[in-house]
Amino acid sequence: MAQNSSSAMVSSSTESRVQSKLNPFAKDWNPKKERRSEEERSLFFTFSRGYPLGRSQIRSKYGSCVEKIALRSKGTKETPQFGQVVFKKSTLPLVILNGKDEVKFVIDQRSFWCKKYQDRNTRHRNGGQN
Repeated sequence: MAQNSSSAMVSSSTESRVQSKLNPFAKDWNPKKERRSEEERSLFFTFSRGYPLGRSQIRSKYGSCVEKIALRSKGTKETPQFGQVVFKKSTLPLVILNGKDEVKFVIDQRSFWCKKYQDRNTRHRNGGQN
């Protein structure tokens, strides 16, 4: 039995339309330009005394998710003691920390500790608290 094509057209035209709740006047969003700050996308890490890691070792742990790695030392010491990993996405530090304040990792039999990065100004405003 053949279906009446006019009845199919009538039923599709009577379907209710979904109203959008998006703001038609909102400015365009570009994720490459308007992304989270470096602080929100970063982890602070410290090395075991005398056993620093290099950028390539840290990058091997996290792969292409890393935007940049900064290694630092206190005073005039040349051996890095701590650093910062900036990720491309702000969700990665949360995933890596998995709800904890600090996590310990081992790369090439050298341990390092990671925690959420806070710049000096933020730490001082919070009274030195994490």
